[in-house]
Amino acid sequence: MPEEMTHTTLSRQLKTLEEEGLIIRREYQQIPPKVEYSLSEIGEKFKDVLNVLKVWGDQYIEYLHNRP
Repeated sequence: MPEEMTHTTLSRQLKTLEEEGLIIRREYQQIPPKVEYSLSEIGEKFKDVLNVLKVWGDQYIEYLHNRP
């Protein structure tokens, strides 16, 4: 995660992803509170897109480091 991301920003983004149906939030009634997130069925289908973006991102970072 980026260093500049705050807990509030992360919470807001997770809530949006849940509302959009991409993730599932599971809350456990315990002390201390525990919450787990997982990909929904449609979220799982997006993993291939994320993997392609990661490959491109890694290649772009390498390009930036190697250019004159």
